Amino acid sequence: MNDYTQLCKELLEDKIAEQLTYDESLDRDVILRDILHNGTEDIFGNMSGSRTCNTYEAEQFIGKSGAIFDDEILDLFKGMSDDYFTDTLKRGAETLDVVILELLSDRVINEMLEK
Repeated sequence: MNDYTQLCKELLEDKIAEQLTYDESLDRDVILRDILHNGTEDIFGNMSGSRTCNTYEAEQFIGKSGAIFDDEILDLFKGMSDDYFTDTLKRGAETLDVVILELLSDRVINEMLEK
């Protein structure tokens, strides 16, 4: 789970930097709270449901991270429903990659707000 947690933080920090480029009056916590309450939209994936737009890259990251064998990640899926992991897996590596990030996002954002 560490790889996905770190990736989630990096993508959120990128989004914060992007937002600050457009509106310097905002601060990091305001942006994070906005993301927490209004959703992650395009932070973790595009309209097709892919972060990488490349199945091979998504498969490589999933494999490197050990995500499909990680009990903490599997528990996040079980929190949604018993079949959510299997249903997501059937949709492919790119979708699984994005959904893992989405499931981690609230926790990661809250941790970032605490610092």
